[in-house]
Amino acid sequence: MDKLNPVDSLSAHQLQLFSAGLAGLTTDEIRKAKSLYIRNAISEYKAFREQVAGLRFVQVVFAIIPFFWPILYAQHRSIRAREVLFRERINNALEVWHDDLAGEQIDLPD
Repeated sequence: MDKLNPVDSLSAHQLQLFSAGLAGLTTDEIRKAKSLYIRNAISEYKAFREQVAGLRFVQVVFAIIPFFWPILYAQHRSIRAREVLFRERINNALEVWHDDLAGEQIDLPD
């Protein structure tokens, strides 16, 4: 997952590649690997949100000047779209792998 954009690591293609790499493992090993993959994706999502929090602090300074308002609005929309995509892909992976995760409790932060 290091070389990819974190959101891209949750694309259908990347999940299929990951799942194909699990061939030959026991059911328990597959469950652990998928659990770790999802947990890492959630950690990356949390890190993304922290980065955004830092950016928002800087944006407050720029918000004083009306000239920057359109730029800040575009940034906000872009960040929000990325956040929604991140959450949807994590939820999709959880939904698809629900049976494989054998009822393991994985919570996605709000």
